[in-house]
Amino acid sequence: MPRSRRLTAVVVGVASLAVAGAGVAVGAAHGLTPGPTRPVAHPGVPHTGVRPTVIRADRSSRDTRLLPLARLTTPDVVVTVPRRADPARVWRLEHRPGVVAVAVLDRGHVRLRGRTLPALGVDANEIRGFTPALTAKSDALWQSVARGELTITYSESHRFARKLGATLPVHGPAGRPVLVRLGAFASLGLGHAQAIVDHVGAQLLGLHAARELMVSAPQLSIGAITAAVHRLFGARAVVYGARPETVDQSTMSDLARASIPSSYLALYRAAATTCAGLPWTVLAGIGAVETGHGADTRTSIKGAVGPMQFLPSTFAVYGVDGGGDGVVDIHDPADAVYSAARYLCFAGAGRGGQALYDAIWAYNHADWYVREVLAYAVAYS
Repeated sequence: MPRSRRLTAVVVGVASLAVAGAGVAVGAAHGLTPGPTRPVAHPGVPHTGVRPTVIRADRSSRDTRLLPLARLTTPDVVVTVPRRADPARVWRLEHRPGVVAVAVLDRGHVRLRGRTLPALGVDANEIRGFTPALTAKSDALWQSVARGELTITYSESHRFARKLGATLPVHGPAGRPVLVRLGAFASLGLGHAQAIVDHVGAQLLGLHAARELMVSAPQLSIGAITAAVHRLFGARAVVYGARPETVDQSTMSDLARASIPSSYLALYRAAATTCAGLPWTVLAGIGAVETGHGADTRTSIKGAVGPMQFLPSTFAVYGVDGGGDGVVDIHDPADAVYSAARYLCFAGAGRGGQALYDAIWAYNHADWYVREVLAYAVAYS
């Protein structure tokens, strides 16, 4: 029996995000244990008779209103600028024909309990549409961000699981620690960022204000976007493409041919094409870890069933008719594999890199699981 069947399988909606609130972590069913919800003054700081100088983030200075999610806007490029982006030039970029949305971000690194994380300062209402669908649709998560709480990416969550909900000293470029509540874990899908905080918190931490732009312009070429950016912000602005990479779904190893049943091999390759940027080998890795490509589909102790080990409540939301027979069946290999591709895509898997790791973690909340799936993916390619 695959080890993953003794752990939590995919869950539905906001439960794929761990959010601290009202004394409960939404993600606790995934093995994420919430920390204390009352502020902890200086955890881990020895009593030396002299308290360190800290700054507590003041929520009263924030506009915590959360607007309804208007749309999902996949990022096409990320732009870094050498100095604070001029609002007038940002406005001109936003109103260039073909540009759908622009988010202005603060950029830097934060240090938390010995870990240094790339971080972004954000406006919750402005950035949420750029994140993967599962993340963007979580009002609880973005309310946490708007309150000034810190969100950390899933890949770092195992280091902080017992601190979810705790108030911790966070160090930024400004040097002095700022007390910030650890409010959520999520799949961010924002380049290399592993942490986000609102603009007020970013200012307190000393992140570089308005040094990064995220641009959605799906009808424009990367070259056209780059030219527009350089006209507005100068040649020193650096543009990074953020579109999903083209994946060659025909690539496979001898191991894949020898060990994956031909019917499943065909399903993995076909289903992966429904999510731009998702390698078929990742689906195959999940199928291998979960049930040995359908060899052992017994119901897990958590109630997950079928070839890709979905919880029925999750499958009711994300299940699709992969076989084209008019029936969506959790036990049908085609429906299960295509549904897994859909769920991974909603979690940001097609964005690759950090987002791919986080999407697999969203499928099953365990770092060993992600590593094992990726090891299979490499072996199969």
